[in-house]
Amino acid sequence: MSAFLDRLDQELTKRGVRRGLRRRIALEYADHLACDPEAEKRLGDPGDLAKAFAAELAADDARRVARNGFCALALAALALIAGQLTIGAAGGYPGYNNGLSTALAVPTILTILIAPQIALVAGLLAALRALRTRGSRRLPDAEVALIRRRSAIAIGAGLATCVAMVLYATDHTQQMAGWWVALQIGLAAAAALALTAVAIQARHSRQTVGAVPGPSGGIVDDVPPLALVAAHPRAACVAAALMAGAAGTVLGGIAERSLIEGLERGTFEGLVVGVCLAVTLRLSSAVAARGRAPQS
Repeated sequence: MSAFLDRLDQELTKRGVRRGLRRRIALEYADHLACDPEAEKRLGDPGDLAKAFAAELAADDARRVARNGFCALALAALALIAGQLTIGAAGGYPGYNNGLSTALAVPTILTILIAPQIALVAGLLAALRALRTRGSRRLPDAEVALIRRRSAIAIGAGLATCVAMVLYATDHTQQMAGWWVALQIGLAAAAALALTAVAIQARHSRQTVGAVPGPSGGIVDDVPPLALVAAHPRAACVAAALMAGAAGTVLGGIAERSLIEGLERGTFEGLVVGVCLAVTLRLSSAVAARGRAPQS
């Protein structure tokens, strides 16, 4: 291996580029230099080349994980929707104290109610940012980190949802029809496998460092109407809680065939959405304030 290729490999390794890709790059450049030995002078500094490769790879990997994560989350959503739509035909909502263990039922129910909402929001925001930046070959490190962070939250919440669905179905094997238990566990397990595969892909890609300066955008860049929410946080939280409560009541009443059950679920959904939005807005304001703080 020539000094140029050796230095290029060292720089790529330093920036966390995967071994397989490093070998492909080395083979392509080795073939190019074998055909034209004078090309080495025109290629420039190996460190600059490595930086360009790493920057493009980091951006592509972050976008790919966001897209794949969104597709895997769609499977989890399918499992959740299928279970809720068929629960009436399978015996009806069994409650929280009729399964094998109340201590298991309560946390699984809470997880099924809360985690999907976190996964939906984070997954959509990651996919939106990936879509908005698809025309950029390189992204600032802060932008890449933002996409990775949103994807990680979405994947984690999606996996929590899948585990909760499996545990919930297992906890109510005596009350629910066998076909429903098998359907719920099978769909949730398939979604969990898909999410796990994306999580492994994300872990491998996080090692690549592009070293591209620049800030990341905010959530308002992805969803412009949220500027109004940020301007009127209290009104937005109340409106979101009321809308979520109404939707939860209607959907819950249809699924459970009971207005009382629908009201219970709708009330809880409204409280969760309102509190989560309030916390999110408070954290966003704190982050923005730190960003505006003068540097000493």
